[in-house]
Amino acid sequence: MTLGLYSCKSEKKYWDYKESDFYEVQGIIDYVALNKNPFDSPRIKNVSYTYFLDRPIPKKGIEKNLDMSEINNGIYFNDIENGYPILILVHNNDENISFCGQIGILDSLNPKEKRFLTKHFQSKMEKLKKETPDYIYNALVKDTITENQTDKK
Repeated sequence: MTLGLYSCKSEKKYWDYKESDFYEVQGIIDYVALNKNPFDSPRIKNVSYTYFLDRPIPKKGIEKNLDMSEINNGIYFNDIENGYPILILVHNNDENISFCGQIGILDSLNPKEKRFLTKHFQSKMEKLKKETPDYIYNALVKDTITENQTDKK
């Protein structure tokens, strides 16, 4: 009987902890996939992510059955996808315990994280440029990051 109860133990969720048990780090979404339950809402998905981007070998995490509106300020978008920057909540005492925070970029990135994200976004822009007609691409990048750098304050 004890073995049966132990095997039914579910994974802890973020709300099983105190908010003060966590700190934020920058992450990137690796992939977003529907969960296996066909009766769940289409906004309930499994999200795989990479965090500690400034390390030689970044860490990987996955959050299963995540309501996508939780990571986008209560707004659900169908197109949150691979490569989106995301804040990752990491446990103070065990960096292997992590959860998805909000979509976005930390205000306090270190130089290695900035280089990682710059390279990541440049790669995404190059891919977009190859797949998009010039007149559409030029309209999309009219107001670019290089023209509006926040680091020059």
